[in-house]
Amino acid sequence: MNIADQHSTGRGCISFLRPIRSRTIDRTNPTPPSHPLNLERPPSQAVLPPVDAQVRGAALLAPIALLSIGPHLALWGLPGTPFPFDSGSILLFCGAFVLGVLFHEGLHGLGHVRGEASWSDVRFGMHWKALTPFAQCTVPTRTRSYRIAIALPGLVLGAGPLVLGLATGIWLLTFYGFLMLVAAAGDLLILWVLRGVPAGAWVQDHPRQVGCLVVAGAEDPAPPAVSEEDVPAGATDGDKLSFAHLLFLAAFSAVCAAVGFLIALW
Repeated sequence: MNIADQHSTGRGCISFLRPIRSRTIDRTNPTPPSHPLNLERPPSQAVLPPVDAQVRGAALLAPIALLSIGPHLALWGLPGTPFPFDSGSILLFCGAFVLGVLFHEGLHGLGHVRGEASWSDVRFGMHWKALTPFAQCTVPTRTRSYRIAIALPGLVLGAGPLVLGLATGIWLLTFYGFLMLVAAAGDLLILWVLRGVPAGAWVQDHPRQVGCLVVAGAEDPAPPAVSEEDVPAGATDGDKLSFAHLLFLAAFSAVCAAVGFLIALW
């Protein structure tokens, strides 16, 4: 999932277990929904606000550039023509990037299906305001399976080409892996938010926030799916990214990536 996708795919945490140790937790007790679930205690929320997720994701570009491009420059140096300039090569690379973004969401879906979900339980769509696709699991899965589903695109599309590029000295493979790791920066934030959730707990993608719903403990059987009506409105539901915010984040992302690239080059 790319960075711009993270503000609206709905992945933050509502915990029905013990409180998760995260400074992003909103411990307010909202009014129960009109069709409440059978819960022993009111849910608490652990979410990354959309703007917060965007800024943190953009800030990750510098270390990602340093850790991915830096080793290639140390091993192989910078090629004489690092980027293609002819129209055919540019179109080919841009097409590969677009396909990578689409496969990114497909791998999220595959990861959920390899867990406890089916393809009919995974909803694919497009956030037109951010021009980003998304994949959302609409049923609970175990946290261990959910973590795999979140990490899968970064491993396959990011780490895979990066390792091949470092091993062979093919710069475009390394750079492509870097771009796909950038696209997975938001997924790293989700894994960070999930760090306090037990591996056997049942979780489900939050329909509106960055993270998941923690709907049952490890000892419980598979719980029913949580609908959007069952999710209490959180304080961050109203966070919207304006066009000015998106422009600022794009500029901030470019600066962070450039800083990481220059440090790696140095």
